[in-house]
Order: sequence, then C-alpha cells, then structure tokens
Amino acid sequence: MSTKPHVQDRIIQTAKQEFLLHGFKDASLRRIASAVGMTTGAIYTHFAGKQALFDSVVAPVTEKVGDIFSELSKAYYSEDDGVCEITYKKTIEDLTVVYAFIYRNLDLFRILLLGAEGSSHSDFIHVLVNHEVNHTLSYLKRLGMGKKNGMHLDPTVIHTISEGYINALLEPVRHSMSQDEALRNLDFIVTFYTGGWLNVFGKCLSP
Repeated sequence: MSTKPHVQDRIIQTAKQEFLLHGFKDASLRRIASAVGMTTGAIYTHFAGKQALFDSVVAPVTEKVGDIFSELSKAYYSEDDGVCEITYKKTIEDLTVVYAFIYRNLDLFRILLLGAEGSSHSDFIHVLVNHEVNHTLSYLKRLGMGKKNGMHLDPTVIHTISEGYINALLEPVRHSMSQDEALRNLDFIVTFYTGGWLNVFGKCLSP
C-alpha cells in the first residue's frame, strides 16, 4: 500500500506551521523538509515548489469560500425569483455560520490574511470582497435597483462598503480573538451595516 498520501499529509501539516510562523515569503522548504525528516529534493517529488505546497495547505479555505457565499446568497432568494428581506436576526445567523467555518480553519485564515504576501493568494481579502460585491449587486438587481425611485449605486461604492464590512468581520482573526469574542462583537457590526443597507434596500422595496 502506498504511503504517498500519508507523507504528503505530513508535509502539509508541517508546512502549515512554517507558513503560520514565517509567512509565505520567508518560509523555508529546507526547514519544512528537515522537520518532516526528508531532503529538500524529496519535497519536490510531492509538490512542484513552495507555491504549490502553499496552495495545498490553504486549499480547505480557498476552495470553499465561494461555495459558502453562494449558499448564503441562495437563502435570500425565494422560489418565485423574488427576494427575502434582510433582517438583523438572519444576518446574525448567517455570520454565525461564517464564523464557525473561520474558526474551524483559523490557522489557515491567519496564514491567508497575515502571511500570504508574495504568494498567488496575496489578494485573498479582495477575493472575499469580490464575492460580497457580487452577492450585493445580484441582490440589488433583483430588487430593481435603477428601476425604482430612480436609485443608482456605482459598483465602486458597493465595493468600498463591502471592503469595510469584510475587514470588520475579519478583525477577530487578525487580533487572535476567540470565537466567543468574535460572536460578541457581531451585535455592533450587524447593527451598523444592516441598518445602513436596510435604508437603501427599503427604498428599493417601497412602492
């Protein structure tokens, strides 16, 4: 029976700690290989290089975030292609799900947010922001933005607001807060952002 998958798992787990401590830029394949008990050359028999290894380490997050945004977005659309109301309660429920995912993968989020410089995932925060922007624009389109009350929002404005929102939600990761602390902070964040968007969406929904 091949031990290749087992060896790759050991390399990935060791590399995760290396990237967590040193970030992608300063991570050393030599240190990773030494910790695993193999030569640097042997690492290349499993991974094409440091970037490929980094990709494998963070894959449980990078390959899943799009699905999470899609699933949360679906909950706002009814079977008749209508839209569901944004409420404080629903937003709290959605973000509790998001935080559960983040804290199951906390080390990987810290690597992507704080240690991805120099890698192909250095724009991870912008990937999250773009998902949020696309979700928001899709919601606004279904509301009839631009057709009701003559309202219009430039996508740049949506992006600016979304970037602030995503960064606010990720502050607990950057500052090593516990999941309980992060959840306690949700009340203020959700009240602030949901209140603002309800003013916008409410006007779109009015006759």
